[in-house]
Amino acid sequence: MIERIRFTWQLLVLSSVLMISGLLLLSRVDTGVSFNAFIVTLAYFTFVNMLVYFVISTGAQKSSGEQMVRVLLGIGLKFLLYLLYLLGYWLVIKNLEIPFIIIFFVLYLIFTFFLAAHLFKLLKNK
Repeated sequence: MIERIRFTWQLLVLSSVLMISGLLLLSRVDTGVSFNAFIVTLAYFTFVNMLVYFVISTGAQKSSGEQMVRVLLGIGLKFLLYLLYLLGYWLVIKNLEIPFIIIFFVLYLIFTFFLAAHLFKLLKNK
């Protein structure tokens, strides 16, 4: 339970730091991406990572076979949710710009490394 609270707290701190740095970067550099699109994307990434962590962490107390199923379920869920977000964004905006795609994948890498580090700690301790 403490691991979940620690993960949630660190995820919210990471999201806040990314929001502030995105605000500073987007206000100073003309990237073509609006701050609102960045905030919505960042909030969606935060929600998806929290959901995936909770799915995978529920399998940490189970047997190794069930643990692997939960890890694969979490990874598949993460992939599908990000794919649905890109599809929904494309349907609304009708044009995916290169700066948005770069921001999307930078956020994807940051949150993936963050989630992987916490999952390694969680599964190593169990």
